Amino acid sequence: MFKRVRRWTVVLLLSVVLSGCGMRFVYNNLDWLAYWLIDDYVELTEQQQQQFEPMLQDWLAWHRSSQLPIYLAQLQLFRAQLVAGITPEQLKEQVAAWRENVRVVANYVYRDLAELAQSATPQQVNQFISQLAQQQQTEHRQQSHLEYRQEHLSESVERWLGSVNAQQQTLIERMAEQLVDTRPDWSAVQSKWQQYLAFSMSQPRQQAYLEQRFYVLLVESEQLWPQPLAARFNANHQIWAQGMSEILALTNAKQKRYLLAKLDAYIEDLQLLIGEDGLTKPAVLAGLAN
Repeated sequence: MFKRVRRWTVVLLLSVVLSGCGMRFVYNNLDWLAYWLIDDYVELTEQQQQQFEPMLQDWLAWHRSSQLPIYLAQLQLFRAQLVAGITPEQLKEQVAAWRENVRVVANYVYRDLAELAQSATPQQVNQFISQLAQQQQTEHRQQSHLEYRQEHLSESVERWLGSVNAQQQTLIERMAEQLVDTRPDWSAVQSKWQQYLAFSMSQPRQQAYLEQRFYVLLVESEQLWPQPLAARFNANHQIWAQGMSEILALTNAKQKRYLLAKLDAYIEDLQLLIGEDGLTKPAVLAGLAN
């Protein structure tokens, strides 16, 4: 655990000191940061690392060339909508677009992951599922639903606006009271996902079979949702979109400047990332990759 904390502390510090922009630093170094992330869940053999490396390089090149321009266009549209006064429907469309972005990435990589999974040992599978279960337990909150929602919404609004005024806080409290508690549903989804993976890996590992199973796990995971969750999710999504549009309508000049400055920074980062090749890294990083 200490090793993980130390690793990510170094990454976060370097992202500030070396690049001046955490997002660009992390993105341009995903080719070795990915191994640190994987190591938190499962230890790859040397042969698996050799198999994974060209997959990762292909993913990163594809993502930079085809996906970052999409993200840039979406952020630019979002900024224009905010300036004009964003509606609940536009907020819902933005969230749906970003969820689709995640799905597109999953759809690109799942076949490679199914191929890599063919060589996973029972020990690796058990280690991976155990780490997921431990993470799920760690994330479990003892707070009441209302306390959790108020804290989460307040932190989210403050992170994007820099502050929360009295009227906005009233709206946050109203939203927290209206939102349905779906934490038990998501906990059930996580457990079912782990069970589905464990069963998939316990069967004969033919590529076609694993691809079908990984497609469900990564691309169409909503198939694993309990029946009431979709309706609750959509209802909460509508409440959130309505509430957030009202909160944004109450922003003062300082909050608007803060919000647009954050978006402009992300837009600039994406523009620079699209123009970079991602190959040049600070020399000090060489020793950290090992």
